[in-house]
Amino acid sequence: MDNVDNLINILWISSIGSYAGNYTPDSCYAYYEEREVTVLITFGENGWFGVISDEVGFENINIIAQAAADYLNDTTHPGLVVLGYDTRFLSREYAWSIQRVLTANRIQVFMHKKPIPTAFLSMSVKKYQADLGIMVTGESRPARYSGLSFHLPSGRPVNHCWMDILFQYLYRRYPRSSEDGKHLLEYMDFFPDYVEKMEKFIDIKSFCSKNPYLTSDSFFGSVGTYFQDMMKKWEINGTHIRTKPNPGFMDCVPSPNNRNMHPVSRLTSQKKGDIGFFFNGDGSALGAVSPDGRIISSIEASALLLDEWFQTRGCDFDVYTEIFTANCAHELLNDFGIKAYPLHKLQEDSKSWDRAIIWDRNGLTFGPFHPDKDGILQSLLLTQALLRNNLDWNKCTERMETLTRGSVVELRTIHLDSNAWDRKERTLLTKAESLESGKLVQWLEEGESRKLCFQGGFWAGLSYNAAESSLSLFCETTGQQKAEEIIPEFLNWLME
Repeated sequence: MDNVDNLINILWISSIGSYAGNYTPDSCYAYYEEREVTVLITFGENGWFGVISDEVGFENINIIAQAAADYLNDTTHPGLVVLGYDTRFLSREYAWSIQRVLTANRIQVFMHKKPIPTAFLSMSVKKYQADLGIMVTGESRPARYSGLSFHLPSGRPVNHCWMDILFQYLYRRYPRSSEDGKHLLEYMDFFPDYVEKMEKFIDIKSFCSKNPYLTSDSFFGSVGTYFQDMMKKWEINGTHIRTKPNPGFMDCVPSPNNRNMHPVSRLTSQKKGDIGFFFNGDGSALGAVSPDGRIISSIEASALLLDEWFQTRGCDFDVYTEIFTANCAHELLNDFGIKAYPLHKLQEDSKSWDRAIIWDRNGLTFGPFHPDKDGILQSLLLTQALLRNNLDWNKCTERMETLTRGSVVELRTIHLDSNAWDRKERTLLTKAESLESGKLVQWLEEGESRKLCFQGGFWAGLSYNAAESSLSLFCETTGQQKAEEIIPEFLNWLME
């Protein structure tokens, strides 16, 4: 291309505003026009995601890889990128295309030969003092989705401000891609480093002496055989299913829900296992199952996880919460004499991540281990809690009930186009005030999130993702029956 400027048209549809008390994960849009073909690139708050072979294709992958290369060459010399990918369709090929662009721009790349959980990449970025981490993943989205998540040198995910900076580098030059930079590509095995680090945080002697029977379901995702291999190394017995990749995830969304967890629930009960686990698509989220096959709620698991962390490692940590963090989290923290800080404070101060614990809508992040969500770490912490109670699940159940105060947190996600959401949002307050289940006492807003607090201590929250046309509905109540009353009422109204 002799004159790239004649081939490129960049159009701002919306920009990310500055933080003014509310965290606003708006998106940026850019158009790339060549030979009457228009490509839409949408940046979210911590990466770029879309439908495979639609928004996400090799052309867009290369354009963003070139932007990342230009950013790195402007800020550091020479640059180092840790690159990973999950088990989704074309993830490996996308990763290979990215490394061709990066190495063509004189940037060194460390890459694992097989799919890895996002937590492996986060840890490796920090260990090797890389300038950037790039993970090809769809996270917990449906199988048709893929994308790129970015990680800073500290290992933590980027925020919307960093994505805004990367957007400025789009289309500065046509993507360079060649095999001439192969000498800059180095294959690494991140797994041994991860196991070594895990052994410093978990009481492995207790695992080996009490020898619990563990079941797990990798659900065709990035965890694959890694959890199984760790158990073999420590000589822990168990049964592990669906460890081989399946890019389609059996036409299911790869997240821990009742439907997906039914096989590991049945397996745990049949094998008389001590505890069972379900890992989501990129290994960042966890579902847990009791010995009798009961699926443990996310709020119960999170409360027990945090309790186990404090019981074994003390309370000298900073805890951060957000608008949809469960009410019982604050009560639990009060029991330990710990004050919770708003999550945006952590976003503003990157130096605090090494002592930060985050409890948000997606679960727990233990920054002292590494600043990203890790389903494998959570599974071992839950097992450790069980072992400290001498494999007596009744004691764990009693502890979970004490910690959660009977709270129930439910989540539903529906597809809703932006026009429909705009119409519903304008009448949301009216709907909340007419809700039969309770009287509205408080209305909270944070970016695209809306939280409705009702008399009696329960609340409902709605968060819209414009890039994916999806609406998440959260609800916390003091009993399952109450949740089953509120959620259908909201869903029926939204789908009218």
